[in-house]
Amino acid sequence: MNPLIKVSSLMSTELVKIMVSTPLKDAKELMEKHQIHHLPVVSAEGNLLGILSQSDFLKTLDFDASATTAGELMTDHLAKLEPGDTIRTAANVFALNKFHALPVVEGEKLVGILTTLDLIRLMDREEVRLEDYK
Repeated sequence: MNPLIKVSSLMSTELVKIMVSTPLKDAKELMEKHQIHHLPVVSAEGNLLGILSQSDFLKTLDFDASATTAGELMTDHLAKLEPGDTIRTAANVFALNKFHALPVVEGEKLVGILTTLDLIRLMDREEVRLEDYK
């Protein structure tokens, strides 16, 4: 696998996004409908404000049972990538922070998302040769 591949060639760009005012019930339904684990939270202009993940919903069981909207539960201190970053950079950010999804931004505008599953799929596409097993 070439670690210098650009994030832009691997990131998902057809994103399901929500607003800070999105009810948690609706957010959960979107995750289930689209079989995704992360929802970027954006402003009306498309600027990234946070991310709501399945693990954020666990907070409602522990200490934030009063949350009713995405804005109340989302994570807003985010590590981000830019489209020109390499997958090596992304892998390092994933490993250091134990994240499973990283928003990709140009300035503050959300343009994509990269997940650990994207990296696994990239590795799975790699051609394996007999000599690789030596």
